[in-house]
Amino acid sequence: MLKIKLSLLSLALAPLFASAQVTQIAPAAPNAPLSNAQETMPSLMKFSLESVKMPGNEKMGLLGGNYLLELSQDVFVGPAVYGSVSGKRGGLFVGGIEATWRKRLASSLTIEPGIYVGGGGGGSAGVGGGLMVRPHVDLLWHTKGSAYGLSVSEVRFPNGHINSNQIGLVASFDEDFTFTQPGLGGKSLLSSQRGGVGFDRIMLNVGNYNPRSSSVKLDGTAPGNIGYAGFRADQFLNENVFWGLEAGAFARGTSDGYAEVLGAVGVEYPVLSDKLKVGAVAALGTGGGGRIDVGGGALVKGGVYAHWQVTKYIFVGLEAGMADSPNGNFKSRYELLQVGLQLDSANRSSSGSNIRSIRDAEWALDGADYLNAARKGGAKQSLQTIGFVMNRDISDSVYLSGQAHSALKGNAGGFSIGLVGLGLRSPEITHGISFGVEGLVGAAGGGGVDSQGGAIVQAIPYANVALGKHVALRIGVGRVHSLKGEFNSTVANVALAVPFGLPGR
Repeated sequence: MLKIKLSLLSLALAPLFASAQVTQIAPAAPNAPLSNAQETMPSLMKFSLESVKMPGNEKMGLLGGNYLLELSQDVFVGPAVYGSVSGKRGGLFVGGIEATWRKRLASSLTIEPGIYVGGGGGGSAGVGGGLMVRPHVDLLWHTKGSAYGLSVSEVRFPNGHINSNQIGLVASFDEDFTFTQPGLGGKSLLSSQRGGVGFDRIMLNVGNYNPRSSSVKLDGTAPGNIGYAGFRADQFLNENVFWGLEAGAFARGTSDGYAEVLGAVGVEYPVLSDKLKVGAVAALGTGGGGRIDVGGGALVKGGVYAHWQVTKYIFVGLEAGMADSPNGNFKSRYELLQVGLQLDSANRSSSGSNIRSIRDAEWALDGADYLNAARKGGAKQSLQTIGFVMNRDISDSVYLSGQAHSALKGNAGGFSIGLVGLGLRSPEITHGISFGVEGLVGAAGGGGVDSQGGAIVQAIPYANVALGKHVALRIGVGRVHSLKGEFNSTVANVALAVPFGLPGR
């Protein structure tokens, strides 16, 4: 039954790029930039805030964020995440997929029914296996490039004890997703637009949280020194000001299961040379789990950093700052080592166009089964997750991969995994069939799974079957290994991938 559910969810991604109008590429001189290979798909960045009624008349503030692509006229589909920001369930996160239909009622007024399906949990909430369903109807008033209004929704965990109807606030911002047809990797493109979601850089953050002595966990113990791993993606609004999204989790210590997702703004300036830059960043969002006392889950962070540009594409840096939960007692210094990749640039030439390189990429919806996953009480039980995967080529056969997975079934509500790493793929063998392997590292925790400390490694060989130019089916079987805990399992996954090209740096 789970496989059927995941298959139905996966089918929603398949038409995303196949439905865009295909541009015929004019012949060009060898190595000359392509001038008409670019395609643009309308997209939405959507946020919601609502008060969910929990058992016992308890209230929880739930913040949602979606990135939706218009797969056909007025139909939008994409990844979404929800997290607790008020109440006493800090650490509740769910991730999954959202589908929305837009119907215009007047020139500036739309009604937008939709549904979200995903998995997760945390905050000791009654989420059962973790499956969450959120049907909703939004009424939005549109201004230039944005829309604001009300949302009537139901938040339900079918295997748990949460079933709430509420009215909330919603804001939506119009974007463009720029891409090319797949298979153009390595070519160049004449374009003035950023590719994909539009981030200029992405960086891996690894370091430590050092909580203040007054910060005690929900069980009364001291959290101690904590290892942290995460990432941040930034887009520059001008030469010095940027906004970004960041996420991370604890990967060492006694608080496995803690995670955070935040929006960030910052400033950055060169010092002495263009290779050395210093900056400051502030972030606001949601965090919690691992028995860390964050109250309802709201989290603020602020820090300063320095970056050194090692090559045209790669930079390294150091960041230090403070994290604070306004509704809890968690306050901590943090220090991070950063390794980053330049993806694109906001700079424009005098003609309004830039030559951008095309990199092959893909998004995938993933369903995985972790067999006989060890629990902290000593028992073993399989659990199933739903996940979202983003891959980006760095050569013809090697790609970077970023993944997020959350429990959907298996009595492990609240269990989540974040992974980054490299993949290696073969050329097509025959009839669209190729093979590959991924080696990933990351953090996992929550749901009673014994991933002590949180740090994990995962390796999965897979077979890839092209179902057409725009869709591929991926089947893999591998192993996940917790560095300190007993979570050492065989993992089987099925993913539906959508390949495309991304213009970038």
